[in-house]
Amino acid sequence: MSVSLKKESTGQFVDIFAYLTWGVAGLVILAMLASTFMLKNLVSTTVNIETEDSEEIKNIALKPGLLGALRIDVRAIIRTNHWVTYEIQVLDAQGNIIGSAIKQAWKESGTWYEDGESGTWSEKDLMAGLDIKAKKEESITIAIKVLEYGNISGQELDLPVSFRVEVLNGVIDSRYLQAGLFATIVLAIIAVYAVPTTGNKVIRKKIADSDPSERAIVGGADNLVRVKVKTRGDKTCPYSLAIKLIINNQYGEQVYQKIFHTQVSYKTHDGKIYAATAVVEKFFVIKPRTSYNFKAEVLPDAPIDWTILTVREHSKTRVPTEVIYLTCSN
Repeated sequence: MSVSLKKESTGQFVDIFAYLTWGVAGLVILAMLASTFMLKNLVSTTVNIETEDSEEIKNIALKPGLLGALRIDVRAIIRTNHWVTYEIQVLDAQGNIIGSAIKQAWKESGTWYEDGESGTWSEKDLMAGLDIKAKKEESITIAIKVLEYGNISGQELDLPVSFRVEVLNGVIDSRYLQAGLFATIVLAIIAVYAVPTTGNKVIRKKIADSDPSERAIVGGADNLVRVKVKTRGDKTCPYSLAIKLIINNQYGEQVYQKIFHTQVSYKTHDGKIYAATAVVEKFFVIKPRTSYNFKAEVLPDAPIDWTILTVREHSKTRVPTEVIYLTCSN
């Protein structure tokens, strides 16, 4: 029997899906940035309207577009502890109503007292608006009418009310983009963290010792085999452990053996070491596909509490990785 061994750093097995999700998140961010450049201010004015009267803003061009809508924002300007009910209407060239909204705006403040303490508070709700998506190019009129005006004492007032009117074209509702960005980022993070668990787990052997061993059918061209050895020892573990990885073929003949020296990570509590862990993870492409025995040996073995041997095939990686190519022939 002869064995051909070659090491090569390759990106062949990088999980593209993990990066595609980040790409989608990037596209959402670009869409959010692009939406700010698409805005066009059509109207920015202040109008004064008497009670039960209306004011019209005419000849606003409404044009269809692939993205964005026409947004009409109206903000009432009233004194504290007053309220106003007003209506916004959007009319087409023939005077037909194509959209409307009624808003009861208010602005209040006061003083609070509790357990010998006091302070002031203020709240307001003054904004109303409409988003209109054009189906055809036309000229529209915005009509604002004051229905009622009064104060919190119950007094109705016959005074003019000022409104700030802003009309923007090309507005994209960023709430949906923000929700999409959050969802894609969460998906991207999950995808990245899930990469080491991709593939079929063919071996998971845990023993309360230092030398797990198990046999499974693995291998084949373009089939990445991930072999992971994780061991845990007590506080007497040295700073470095030697982990020997052995692979035997279906006849029990050794086709691979190598010792990997790895640093130990200590676990502490209240400043005292109570355990130590070490991990070795290697990647293989083994041909032909057949039964192979995988074995790990941890040295020194005296402080070892347990060792886990895990083998996955059809695995993926996050970044280009060094792969060991084993080709066995009779």
